[in-house]
Amino acid sequence: MAPDLPWDPVHPAPATPVTHFRPYRNSDSPELAALWNRGAPSSSVARPLTTYEFDSQVLGGPCFEAAGLTVAEREGRLIGFAHAGFGPASSSSRPLHLAHDMGAVGMLVVEPSIDDPALEDGLLAASERFLFSRGAKVLYAGGQYPLNPFYWGVYGGSEWAGILGAHDVFHRTVNRAGYEPVSDTVLMEIDLSDPESRDSRGLLVRRQTHVEVTDDPMPASWWDNLAIGEFRSTLYRLLSRSDHGEYARATTWDMAWFSRVDGRPRIGLIAVEVHQDHRRKGYGRYLLSEILKQAREQVTAIVAVQTSATNTAAVGLYESLGFQPVESATLYRRPGGTR
Repeated sequence: MAPDLPWDPVHPAPATPVTHFRPYRNSDSPELAALWNRGAPSSSVARPLTTYEFDSQVLGGPCFEAAGLTVAEREGRLIGFAHAGFGPASSSSRPLHLAHDMGAVGMLVVEPSIDDPALEDGLLAASERFLFSRGAKVLYAGGQYPLNPFYWGVYGGSEWAGILGAHDVFHRTVNRAGYEPVSDTVLMEIDLSDPESRDSRGLLVRRQTHVEVTDDPMPASWWDNLAIGEFRSTLYRLLSRSDHGEYARATTWDMAWFSRVDGRPRIGLIAVEVHQDHRRKGYGRYLLSEILKQAREQVTAIVAVQTSATNTAAVGLYESLGFQPVESATLYRRPGGTR
């Protein structure tokens, strides 16, 4: 009897396709947009995106570096990408001035039909090498303000505060590499077709204050402008009737791209602030109630917001207004310094 052979000489097993990792080229954009539409999570993400939209929002900013976007290519087809970058030196820094001591692997997307740890690890490793080459001493995975380059406006709901809970491939890749979670964010939404909540202190606050509404306000910083400057925003300020002092403020922005999956118009609620001298007096709740009231009048279906999972006061306030958790996000940090 002939011995068993490790391969069939007539019909040999096909060779394993070779994966090539390389930096982004301008001609990659159509495939990257298509890969995003197939491989990014289906909730709390703007999809589908056209090539132009992906190009303008993610790749078109002045801080984009081709070397920071690694693509994986197999048999002439793009099967994954990872994108790394930096945040601003400070919220008030001069435009385009980045802080290179901390870097973020902001995104990792892989063709959903492919299960290949070597592919995932190779993309992450290439992003790390890029960040280290630019001087990074501390690495994060995901993004949280202000270390949130490129994907605020298309990923993570109203803001971008880490890796979405449903983004399995990204989570398992950074966990395999030893990254450790450092913060959790809860993403919440309110369905404005539900009954309006009642505020027992609302009538008193209404007598003391008025709401000032500014459409298309100046962005808080150049970084905010790069992130959501393309989307219409509105600033709400709660002011004293007596001296016009500011009690609270919040900003909304048009999340129309996030509404493509279910067709329900959305706005994002960000930068909710109550002046430290006027907290726990019902001003924040009243301002949010007024924003929700106006959103209903404008036929908005969903309002999205997010906050730290450990901020129980904020979570409780949003829940009392009718917001419900819909997703979570985790920011990771790589232990140790430069390799």
